[in-house]
Amino acid sequence: MKMKKLLITISVAFAMLMMISNVQAQKKYVNKAQIWAESGEKLDTALKAVEFAETQEKTKDWAKTYYVKGLVYNAIASSENADFVNICKYPSMKAFDNFKKAYNMDGSSVYHSAMDMQFLTLANTFVQKAIDTYNAENFEDAFLYFSKTLEIKEMEVFKGEIDTAIIFNVAITAQRIKKYEEAIDYYNKAIEYNYAEGDAFSLLAGCYKEKGDSVNYVNTLKRGFEKYPSNQSLLGGIINYYLLEAENTEEAFKYLAVARENDPDNPQFYSAEAHLYDKIGDKDKAKEKYKKAIEIDKNFFEAYYNLGVIYFNEGVELTDVANEIVDNAKYQEAKEVADNKFGEALQYIEKSYELKPDDRSIMSTLKTLYYRLKANDKEMNDKYEAINAKLEQ
Repeated sequence: MKMKKLLITISVAFAMLMMISNVQAQKKYVNKAQIWAESGEKLDTALKAVEFAETQEKTKDWAKTYYVKGLVYNAIASSENADFVNICKYPSMKAFDNFKKAYNMDGSSVYHSAMDMQFLTLANTFVQKAIDTYNAENFEDAFLYFSKTLEIKEMEVFKGEIDTAIIFNVAITAQRIKKYEEAIDYYNKAIEYNYAEGDAFSLLAGCYKEKGDSVNYVNTLKRGFEKYPSNQSLLGGIINYYLLEAENTEEAFKYLAVARENDPDNPQFYSAEAHLYDKIGDKDKAKEKYKKAIEIDKNFFEAYYNLGVIYFNEGVELTDVANEIVDNAKYQEAKEVADNKFGEALQYIEKSYELKPDDRSIMSTLKTLYYRLKANDKEMNDKYEAINAKLEQ
Protein backbone atom coordinates (compact mmCIF):
# COMPACT_ATOMS: atom_id res chain seq x y z
CA MET A 1 0.00 0.00 0.00
CA LYS A 2 2.78 2.37 0.85
CA MET A 3 4.41 1.67 -2.49
CA LYS A 4 1.16 2.37 -4.32
CA LYS A 5 0.60 5.59 -2.42
CA LEU A 6 4.09 6.73 -3.34
CA LEU A 7 3.33 6.09 -7.04
CA ILE A 8 0.17 8.21 -6.89
CA THR A 9 2.08 11.03 -5.21
CA ILE A 10 4.81 10.86 -7.85
CA SER A 11 2.17 10.84 -10.63
CA VAL A 12 0.41 13.94 -9.29
CA ALA A 13 3.71 15.74 -8.77
CA PHE A 14 4.80 14.90 -12.31
CA ALA A 15 1.51 16.21 -13.74
CA MET A 16 1.88 19.45 -11.80
CA LEU A 17 5.47 19.78 -12.95
CA MET A 18 4.39 19.31 -16.56
CA MET A 19 1.64 21.93 -16.13
CA ILE A 20 4.08 24.43 -14.66
CA SER A 21 6.53 23.66 -17.42
CA ASN A 22 3.77 24.21 -20.02
CA VAL A 23 2.76 27.55 -18.51
CA GLN A 24 6.38 28.67 -18.38
CA ALA A 25 6.89 27.52 -21.96
CA GLN A 26 3.95 29.66 -23.09
CA LYS A 27 4.99 32.66 -21.01
CA LYS A 28 8.51 32.57 -22.38
CA TYR A 29 7.19 33.89 -25.70
CA VAL A 30 5.90 36.99 -23.92
CA ASN A 31 9.07 37.42 -21.87
CA LYS A 32 11.31 37.11 -24.91
CA ALA A 33 9.14 39.58 -26.83
CA GLN A 34 9.54 42.06 -23.96
CA ILE A 35 13.33 41.76 -24.08
CA TRP A 36 13.36 42.37 -27.84
CA ALA A 37 10.94 45.29 -27.54
CA GLU A 38 13.01 46.98 -24.87
CA SER A 39 16.22 46.50 -26.88
CA GLY A 40 14.62 47.45 -30.21
CA GLU A 41 15.84 44.22 -31.76
CA LYS A 42 14.05 41.43 -33.63
CA LEU A 43 10.80 43.40 -33.52
CA ASP A 44 9.26 41.33 -36.31
CA THR A 45 9.98 38.16 -34.33
CA ALA A 46 8.81 39.82 -31.13
CA LEU A 47 5.46 40.66 -32.73
CA LYS A 48 5.02 37.08 -33.96
CA ALA A 49 5.92 35.73 -30.52
CA VAL A 50 3.38 37.83 -28.68
CA GLU A 51 0.72 37.15 -31.32
CA PHE A 52 1.34 33.44 -30.79
CA ALA A 53 0.99 33.94 -27.03
CA GLU A 54 -2.47 35.41 -27.67
CA THR A 55 -3.56 32.03 -29.04
CA GLN A 56 -2.32 29.98 -26.09
CA GLU A 57 -4.58 28.94 -23.24
CA LYS A 58 -2.25 30.08 -20.48
CA THR A 59 -1.32 33.47 -21.94
CA LYS A 60 -4.32 34.62 -23.98
CA ASP A 61 -5.93 36.09 -20.85
CA TRP A 62 -2.69 37.21 -19.21
CA ALA A 63 -2.46 41.00 -18.78
CA LYS A 64 1.28 40.95 -19.45
CA THR A 65 0.69 39.53 -22.95
CA TYR A 66 -1.09 42.72 -24.04
CA TYR A 67 1.19 45.01 -22.06
CA VAL A 68 4.17 43.52 -23.90
CA LYS A 69 2.34 43.62 -27.22
CA GLY A 70 1.88 47.34 -26.61
CA LEU A 71 5.62 47.65 -25.95
CA VAL A 72 6.40 45.84 -29.20
CA TYR A 73 4.16 48.14 -31.24
CA ASN A 74 5.63 51.16 -29.49
CA ALA A 75 9.12 49.97 -30.36
CA ILE A 76 8.06 49.53 -33.99
CA ALA A 77 6.62 53.05 -34.03
CA SER A 78 9.86 54.59 -32.78
CA SER A 79 12.29 52.32 -34.64
CA GLU A 80 14.61 53.80 -37.25
CA ASN A 81 15.52 50.35 -38.55
CA ALA A 82 14.25 50.02 -42.11
CA ASP A 83 13.49 46.33 -41.49
CA PHE A 84 10.85 47.21 -38.92
CA VAL A 85 9.37 50.53 -40.12
CA ASN A 86 6.78 48.96 -42.42
CA ILE A 87 5.81 45.95 -40.34
CA CYS A 88 2.33 47.42 -39.79
CA LYS A 89 0.26 50.58 -40.15
CA TYR A 90 -0.51 52.87 -37.21
CA PRO A 91 1.80 51.07 -34.70
CA SER A 92 1.41 53.80 -32.07
CA MET A 93 -2.39 53.43 -32.19
CA LYS A 94 -2.06 49.66 -31.88
CA ALA A 95 0.30 50.15 -28.94
CA PHE A 96 -2.38 52.18 -27.17
CA ASP A 97 -5.12 49.65 -27.97
CA ASN A 98 -3.10 46.89 -26.34
CA PHE A 99 -2.08 48.95 -23.32
CA LYS A 100 -5.72 49.88 -22.83
CA LYS A 101 -6.79 46.24 -23.04
CA ALA A 102 -4.09 45.18 -20.56
CA TYR A 103 -4.99 48.03 -18.21
CA ASN A 104 -8.48 46.66 -17.61
CA MET A 105 -7.49 43.01 -17.13
CA ASP A 106 -7.07 41.13 -13.85
CA GLY A 107 -3.54 41.24 -12.50
CA SER A 108 -2.57 44.32 -14.50
CA SER A 109 -2.06 46.70 -11.56
CA VAL A 110 1.66 45.96 -11.46
CA TYR A 111 1.95 47.53 -14.93
CA HIS A 112 -0.37 50.52 -14.36
CA SER A 113 2.35 53.01 -13.50
CA ALA A 114 4.39 52.07 -16.56
CA MET A 115 1.32 52.22 -18.81
CA ASP A 116 0.29 55.60 -17.41
CA MET A 117 3.65 56.96 -18.57
CA GLN A 118 3.03 55.39 -21.96
CA PHE A 119 -0.40 57.05 -22.19
CA LEU A 120 1.08 60.48 -21.48
CA THR A 121 3.71 60.01 -24.17
CA LEU A 122 1.30 58.54 -26.70
CA ALA A 123 -1.15 61.41 -26.24
CA ASN A 124 1.53 63.85 -27.37
CA THR A 125 2.49 61.52 -30.21
CA PHE A 126 -1.09 61.36 -31.47
CA VAL A 127 -1.49 65.14 -31.41
CA GLN A 128 1.74 65.69 -33.32
CA LYS A 129 0.89 63.02 -35.90
CA ALA A 130 -2.59 64.54 -36.28
CA ILE A 131 -1.10 67.98 -36.95
CA ASP A 132 1.51 66.60 -39.36
CA THR A 133 -0.99 64.56 -41.37
CA TYR A 134 -3.48 67.45 -41.43
CA ASN A 135 -0.82 69.82 -42.76
CA ALA A 136 0.01 67.19 -45.38
CA GLU A 137 -3.72 67.19 -46.28
CA ASN A 138 -4.03 63.55 -45.26
CA PHE A 139 -7.33 64.23 -43.52
CA GLU A 140 -8.26 60.56 -43.11
CA ASP A 141 -5.23 59.92 -40.90
CA ALA A 142 -5.59 63.27 -39.15
CA PHE A 143 -9.13 62.26 -38.18
CA LEU A 144 -7.88 58.92 -36.83
CA TYR A 145 -5.12 60.50 -34.76
CA PHE A 146 -7.31 63.30 -33.36
CA SER A 147 -10.00 60.72 -32.50
CA LYS A 148 -7.42 58.49 -30.81
CA THR A 149 -6.25 61.48 -28.78
CA LEU A 150 -9.74 61.87 -27.37
CA GLU A 151 -9.88 58.14 -26.59
CA ILE A 152 -6.56 58.16 -24.75
CA LYS A 153 -7.64 61.22 -22.74
CA GLU A 154 -10.33 59.00 -21.20
CA MET A 155 -7.68 56.99 -19.31
CA GLU A 156 -7.47 57.52 -15.56
CA VAL A 157 -4.06 59.22 -15.68
CA PHE A 158 -5.67 62.27 -17.36
CA LYS A 159 -8.13 62.67 -14.47
CA GLY A 160 -11.14 63.51 -16.63
CA GLU A 161 -9.40 66.24 -18.62
CA ILE A 162 -11.61 67.69 -21.38
CA ASP A 163 -9.56 68.76 -24.39
CA THR A 164 -11.93 71.06 -26.25
CA ALA A 165 -9.36 71.91 -28.93
CA ILE A 166 -9.04 68.25 -29.86
CA ILE A 167 -12.83 67.82 -29.88
CA PHE A 168 -13.04 70.72 -32.33
CA ASN A 169 -10.27 69.31 -34.51
CA VAL A 170 -11.95 65.90 -34.65
CA ALA A 171 -15.05 67.70 -35.94
CA ILE A 172 -13.08 69.64 -38.55
CA THR A 173 -11.29 66.55 -39.89
CA ALA A 174 -14.51 64.54 -39.89
CA GLN A 175 -16.12 67.28 -41.98
CA ARG A 176 -13.12 67.27 -44.32
CA ILE A 177 -13.60 63.58 -45.09
CA LYS A 178 -17.39 63.93 -45.33
CA LYS A 179 -18.15 62.04 -42.12
CA TYR A 180 -20.89 64.55 -41.44
CA GLU A 181 -22.69 62.69 -38.65
CA GLU A 182 -19.45 62.40 -36.64
CA ALA A 183 -18.65 66.04 -37.38
CA ILE A 184 -22.08 67.14 -36.17
CA ASP A 185 -21.67 65.20 -32.92
CA TYR A 186 -18.26 66.71 -32.19
CA TYR A 187 -19.23 70.27 -33.19
CA ASN A 188 -22.15 69.98 -30.77
CA LYS A 189 -19.72 68.88 -28.05
CA ALA A 190 -17.49 71.86 -28.81
CA ILE A 191 -20.54 74.14 -28.63
CA GLU A 192 -21.50 72.56 -25.29
CA TYR A 193 -18.12 73.69 -23.93
CA ASN A 194 -18.41 77.13 -25.64
CA TYR A 195 -15.35 76.40 -27.76
CA ALA A 196 -14.74 78.40 -30.97
CA GLU A 197 -17.89 80.41 -30.22
CA GLY A 198 -19.75 81.43 -33.38
CA ASP A 199 -17.34 79.64 -35.70
CA ALA A 200 -18.42 76.27 -34.27
CA PHE A 201 -22.04 77.08 -35.13
CA SER A 202 -21.05 78.22 -38.62
CA LEU A 203 -19.12 75.01 -39.31
CA LEU A 204 -21.89 72.88 -37.82
CA ALA A 205 -24.37 74.60 -40.12
CA GLY A 206 -22.06 73.79 -43.02
CA CYS A 207 -22.35 70.09 -42.22
CA TYR A 208 -26.14 70.27 -42.38
CA LYS A 209 -25.90 72.13 -45.67
CA GLU A 210 -23.65 69.42 -47.13
CA LYS A 211 -26.24 66.85 -46.06
CA GLY A 212 -28.97 68.82 -47.82
CA ASP A 213 -30.73 69.62 -44.53
CA SER A 214 -31.70 73.26 -45.12
CA VAL A 215 -33.94 73.42 -42.04
CA ASN A 216 -31.18 72.52 -39.59
CA TYR A 217 -28.75 74.58 -41.63
CA VAL A 218 -30.56 77.89 -41.20
CA ASN A 219 -31.77 77.09 -37.67
CA THR A 220 -28.18 76.42 -36.59
CA LEU A 221 -27.07 79.72 -38.09
CA LYS A 222 -29.85 81.53 -36.24
CA ARG A 223 -29.14 79.71 -32.98
CA GLY A 224 -25.51 80.71 -33.23
CA PHE A 225 -26.34 84.30 -34.18
CA GLU A 226 -28.64 84.65 -31.16
CA LYS A 227 -25.73 83.63 -28.91
CA TYR A 228 -23.01 85.49 -30.84
CA PRO A 229 -24.71 88.47 -32.54
CA SER A 230 -21.39 90.04 -33.56
CA ASN A 231 -20.31 87.02 -35.61
CA GLN A 232 -20.37 88.17 -39.22
CA SER A 233 -19.96 84.68 -40.65
CA LEU A 234 -23.23 83.55 -39.08
CA LEU A 235 -25.04 86.69 -40.15
CA GLY A 236 -23.65 86.44 -43.66
CA GLY A 237 -24.79 82.83 -43.86
CA ILE A 238 -28.34 83.76 -42.83
CA ILE A 239 -28.47 86.62 -45.33
CA ASN A 240 -27.15 84.48 -48.17
CA TYR A 241 -29.65 81.75 -47.32
CA TYR A 242 -32.63 84.12 -47.58
CA LEU A 243 -31.07 86.00 -50.48
CA LEU A 244 -30.00 83.09 -52.69
CA GLU A 245 -31.72 79.92 -51.51
CA ALA A 246 -35.03 80.65 -49.79
CA GLU A 247 -35.61 83.79 -51.88
CA ASN A 248 -37.31 85.36 -48.87
CA THR A 249 -36.60 89.05 -49.45
CA GLU A 250 -38.45 90.14 -46.31
CA GLU A 251 -36.20 88.05 -44.02
CA ALA A 252 -33.13 89.01 -46.04
CA PHE A 253 -33.90 92.73 -45.62
CA LYS A 254 -34.45 92.18 -41.88
CA TYR A 255 -31.08 90.53 -41.31
CA LEU A 256 -29.31 93.00 -43.62
CA ALA A 257 -30.60 95.82 -41.44
CA VAL A 258 -29.07 94.09 -38.42
CA ALA A 259 -25.84 93.57 -40.34
CA ARG A 260 -25.55 97.24 -41.30
CA GLU A 261 -26.28 98.26 -37.71
CA ASN A 262 -23.45 96.02 -36.49
CA ASP A 263 -21.03 97.05 -39.23
CA PRO A 264 -22.16 100.24 -40.98
CA ASP A 265 -18.97 100.53 -43.05
CA ASN A 266 -19.14 97.12 -44.68
CA PRO A 267 -19.77 97.59 -48.43
CA GLN A 268 -20.85 93.95 -48.83
CA PHE A 269 -24.07 94.60 -46.93
CA TYR A 270 -25.02 97.56 -49.13
CA SER A 271 -24.23 95.51 -52.22
CA ALA A 272 -26.42 92.66 -50.95
CA GLU A 273 -29.21 95.12 -50.24
CA ALA A 274 -28.82 96.58 -53.74
CA HIS A 275 -29.13 93.08 -55.17
CA LEU A 276 -32.40 92.61 -53.27
CA TYR A 277 -33.83 95.90 -54.51
CA ASP A 278 -32.83 95.01 -58.07
CA LYS A 279 -34.51 91.63 -57.64
CA ILE A 280 -37.84 93.19 -56.59
CA GLY A 281 -37.67 95.74 -59.43
CA ASP A 282 -36.71 98.88 -57.48
CA LYS A 283 -33.84 99.96 -59.76
CA ASP A 284 -33.43 103.40 -58.21
CA LYS A 285 -32.92 101.97 -54.72
CA ALA A 286 -30.55 99.36 -56.12
CA LYS A 287 -28.44 102.09 -57.76
CA GLU A 288 -28.43 104.09 -54.53
CA LYS A 289 -27.15 101.12 -52.49
CA TYR A 290 -24.50 100.14 -55.05
CA LYS A 291 -23.24 103.73 -55.08
CA LYS A 292 -23.11 103.68 -51.28
CA ALA A 293 -20.99 100.52 -51.44
CA ILE A 294 -18.63 102.23 -53.92
CA GLU A 295 -18.47 105.30 -51.68
CA ILE A 296 -17.18 103.06 -48.86
CA ASP A 297 -14.83 101.00 -51.06
CA LYS A 298 -13.49 102.72 -54.17
CA ASN A 299 -12.30 99.37 -55.57
CA PHE A 300 -15.37 97.26 -54.91
CA PHE A 301 -15.62 95.34 -58.19
CA GLU A 302 -19.03 93.74 -57.62
CA ALA A 303 -20.75 97.08 -57.02
CA TYR A 304 -19.22 98.72 -60.11
CA TYR A 305 -20.06 95.81 -62.38
CA ASN A 306 -23.63 95.30 -61.14
CA LEU A 307 -24.36 99.02 -61.27
CA GLY A 308 -23.09 99.09 -64.83
CA VAL A 309 -25.30 96.12 -65.70
CA ILE A 310 -28.39 97.92 -64.38
CA TYR A 311 -27.71 100.96 -66.58
CA PHE A 312 -26.83 98.72 -69.54
CA ASN A 313 -30.09 96.77 -69.26
CA GLU A 314 -32.05 100.00 -68.99
CA GLY A 315 -30.32 101.12 -72.19
CA VAL A 316 -31.35 97.87 -73.91
CA GLU A 317 -34.97 98.33 -72.81
CA LEU A 318 -35.00 101.95 -74.04
CA THR A 319 -33.46 100.83 -77.35
CA ASP A 320 -36.26 98.30 -77.78
CA VAL A 321 -38.76 101.08 -77.18
CA ALA A 322 -37.02 103.34 -79.68
CA ASN A 323 -37.01 100.61 -82.31
CA GLU A 324 -40.81 100.51 -82.14
CA ILE A 325 -41.05 104.19 -83.12
CA VAL A 326 -41.79 104.84 -86.81
CA ASP A 327 -41.30 108.60 -86.80
CA ASN A 328 -37.56 109.20 -87.43
CA ALA A 329 -37.30 112.41 -85.39
CA LYS A 330 -38.93 110.79 -82.39
CA TYR A 331 -36.85 107.67 -82.95
CA GLN A 332 -33.64 109.76 -82.83
CA GLU A 333 -34.78 111.38 -79.59
CA ALA A 334 -35.60 108.00 -78.03
CA LYS A 335 -32.31 106.54 -79.29
CA GLU A 336 -30.40 109.43 -77.69
CA VAL A 337 -32.08 108.68 -74.34
CA ALA A 338 -31.07 105.03 -74.67
CA ASP A 339 -27.48 105.97 -75.62
CA ASN A 340 -27.29 108.21 -72.55
CA LYS A 341 -28.08 105.14 -70.43
CA PHE A 342 -25.31 103.23 -72.19
CA GLY A 343 -23.04 106.19 -71.48
CA GLU A 344 -23.91 105.96 -67.78
CA ALA A 345 -23.23 102.23 -67.84
CA LEU A 346 -19.85 102.75 -69.50
CA GLN A 347 -18.09 104.46 -66.58
CA TYR A 348 -18.94 101.60 -64.23
CA ILE A 349 -18.11 98.81 -66.69
CA GLU A 350 -14.80 100.49 -67.53
CA LYS A 351 -13.96 100.69 -63.82
CA SER A 352 -14.81 97.02 -63.35
CA TYR A 353 -12.54 96.22 -66.32
CA GLU A 354 -9.77 98.24 -64.69
CA LEU A 355 -10.17 96.07 -61.58
CA LYS A 356 -10.32 92.81 -63.58
CA PRO A 357 -8.45 93.41 -66.85
CA ASP A 358 -8.38 89.74 -67.87
CA ASP A 359 -12.13 89.15 -67.62
CA ARG A 360 -13.31 88.42 -71.17
CA SER A 361 -17.01 88.79 -70.33
CA ILE A 362 -16.34 92.39 -69.28
CA MET A 363 -14.37 92.93 -72.50
CA SER A 364 -17.36 91.69 -74.50
CA THR A 365 -19.69 94.08 -72.67
CA LEU A 366 -17.31 96.97 -73.32
CA LYS A 367 -17.11 96.04 -77.00
CA THR A 368 -20.91 96.26 -77.21
CA LEU A 369 -20.95 99.62 -75.44
CA TYR A 370 -18.17 101.10 -77.59
CA TYR A 371 -19.94 99.86 -80.72
CA ARG A 372 -23.19 101.55 -79.70
CA LEU A 373 -21.44 104.82 -78.84
CA LYS A 374 -18.78 105.03 -81.59
CA ALA A 375 -20.93 106.47 -84.41
CA ASN A 376 -20.04 110.10 -83.81
CA ASP A 377 -17.22 109.72 -81.32
CA LYS A 378 -13.63 109.04 -82.43
CA GLU A 379 -12.52 108.13 -78.90
CA MET A 380 -15.25 105.46 -78.65
CA ASN A 381 -14.26 104.16 -82.09
CA ASP A 382 -10.61 103.86 -81.04
CA LYS A 383 -11.61 102.06 -77.84
CA TYR A 384 -13.80 99.71 -79.85
CA GLU A 385 -10.92 98.81 -82.16
CA ALA A 386 -8.58 98.25 -79.20
CA ILE A 387 -10.94 96.01 -77.23
CA ASN A 388 -11.90 94.06 -80.33
CA ALA A 389 -8.24 93.40 -81.07
CA LYS A 390 -7.67 92.20 -77.54
CA LEU A 391 -10.63 89.83 -77.73
CA GLU A 392 -9.24 88.34 -80.94
CA GLN A 393 -5.87 87.51 -79.31
